[in-house]
Amino acid sequence: MGESMMLAARRIALRWVPILGVLAIGCGGDASTGDGGGTQGGVGLPDDGVGSDGSGGGDDSSGGAGTGSDAGVGEPGECDAPPPEPFGIPTDPTCQTEPAVGMFAPVVEWTKYDWIDLPTSRSSVTTPIVAQITDDNGDGLIDEDDTPDIIYVTYETNGVLRAMSGDGSAEILSVPVSGFNRTTLIAAADIDNDGIVEIIGIDSAKRVVALEHDGTPKWTSAALGNHVSTYDNAPAISDMDGDGNVEIIAGRAILDSAGNLIAAGDHGKGSGAGNGSAAMSFAVDVDGDGQQEVVVGDALYRMDGTAIWSNGEPDGYPAVADFDLDGIPEIVVVWSNNIRLQRSTDGAVLWTAPVPGGNGGPPTIADYDGDGLPEIGIAGTSTYTVWEGDGTEVWSNPTQDASSGITGSAVFDFEGDGVADVVYADETRLWIYAGHNGAVKLEFEEHSSGTRLEYPVIADVDGDGEVEIAYVNEAYNGGIRGLTVIGDANHSWQPGRKIWNQHAYHITNIADDGTIPANAAPNWGQFNNFRSGHVGPNDGLAIPGVQVFGADPCDGSCEDNLRTMYFQIGNGGAGQLSTEVEVEIYGIADDGVETLLDTLLFNPPLEAGDTTDGLPVEVDPLLYPSVRAEAHASELICNPGVAVVEVAVPGCPEWPPPAG
Repeated sequence: MGESMMLAARRIALRWVPILGVLAIGCGGDASTGDGGGTQGGVGLPDDGVGSDGSGGGDDSSGGAGTGSDAGVGEPGECDAPPPEPFGIPTDPTCQTEPAVGMFAPVVEWTKYDWIDLPTSRSSVTTPIVAQITDDNGDGLIDEDDTPDIIYVTYETNGVLRAMSGDGSAEILSVPVSGFNRTTLIAAADIDNDGIVEIIGIDSAKRVVALEHDGTPKWTSAALGNHVSTYDNAPAISDMDGDGNVEIIAGRAILDSAGNLIAAGDHGKGSGAGNGSAAMSFAVDVDGDGQQEVVVGDALYRMDGTAIWSNGEPDGYPAVADFDLDGIPEIVVVWSNNIRLQRSTDGAVLWTAPVPGGNGGPPTIADYDGDGLPEIGIAGTSTYTVWEGDGTEVWSNPTQDASSGITGSAVFDFEGDGVADVVYADETRLWIYAGHNGAVKLEFEEHSSGTRLEYPVIADVDGDGEVEIAYVNEAYNGGIRGLTVIGDANHSWQPGRKIWNQHAYHITNIADDGTIPANAAPNWGQFNNFRSGHVGPNDGLAIPGVQVFGADPCDGSCEDNLRTMYFQIGNGGAGQLSTEVEVEIYGIADDGVETLLDTLLFNPPLEAGDTTDGLPVEVDPLLYPSVRAEAHASELICNPGVAVVEVAVPGCPEWPPPAG
């Protein structure tokens, strides 16, 4: 396997930097005593249930509820043959977390240095993308059930489109593409409605190039001239008019899904005018009229290329989010050593600030500090800096990027603590910073780059239910080349998507199967981030609680001497329950022997104060006169533990009925 080693068989521990402090969670009740702490992870106590340790109790209406609001509180469903309906439970507004520490143990999962085909092309400064392009499970389909693939461009002389299986097990693509080179950026989506993504790039002749998922050429557009920049052009894919057919945005040009030019604007193209030219435009529906607009630094274009407004400011790298939570997004623009925030309605500038150290790359937006409001992160020549939405600087860390000073970054809430951690690569290191204060969580020296606008991406690249970090390297001030994938040694990182499809990545713009929604929901309405992979609720430090309830069965729930029992999951915490909950059902025999009968799965989300519909399980009351349900959460919850309820299983009427 040569230099690459693939590293699938070994996991290299990285040097990570612990942050002073401990994980703290506020919440009513005590999970260890089964005292009915309502948001504990926790104990549900309808009817005759017992606490999680068998020592507690509770009244029928509490369901183990805590001290939060009782508004809308109900009880488990009455005896009915249909599943019990949801009911309200008390919530605990004190269920808050603080930034997590001590749970961050990154390791190298695998690297890719050497290739069998075209082995001299190994370096890359392309932001990698993640999508499914192979049928890994042999079911004849390429879909979310397959292992994701990581796609990027390598170079030494000419550019080569590469793809690796996300688990590091196989080389998928090695396709030389004329006009692809060191500065080529790519995107992926299903542009022809065939159910499989295509790959889009912009070549050195300023043409948009489309390739099938297997690297077969699909089409090449006419040259776009001054509508794009000389290099570092990042294509973006959207359905601008909601007709089910995608458009491709390249600078200020808009193309249809066959590569024909629809229109082009007359102003900016999303160029930061720093080190190089670049085009970082994208399309979103900023005004809520059902039609998307192309966002650049100094203008907003309709699909016909006309400007809704142009503000006369310098063009720059844009991003969008709702900073004042009024439902209307603002536009962040980075250009030549400066950052500004401007209204999306008319381009009016709200504030400007200098970028410490100069230059500045494409902005990243997320709730860095868990206050429920978005902040802005920008990498410059010698710093990574975070600003509040009002222009106040939060923190700034020293970095090394004199080669370009225009790299990007990504963010993710790895520990599920409501704080977005920053993932950034400069010339010599991969950094991970705590979002709230910039504390260094990882300083990894196995990285080398002369840098352009690339950044690490964060996705579940191997389909294991937790995210990984994928980043590229080139031989610059060091001999490291290729692709590196980092995961967590303790498998504790939060789940994430299996797709990251373009440089201007925003979650609602791309479906899990690689299709583009015809009417994409505003990303700022649900997630309020940009270049973030975190799909959890935008509720800051609030966290959920997990409870389980068992409803009283009725005579109508018996068939063939099996009684259908119903269990319901409740969220008595302060935040949304956003990941799966497994409910294990154990039958308890007369002699106390327990048998796992079934595992029920709750699919999120579940808002605070809500319960689910009844989840059914069939039980033979002759074998098991009682059952116990254990609800296992997969995210950070109040009073972490196992939510438990034990209920009696009444015998069924005599079966079969007596003859005559």
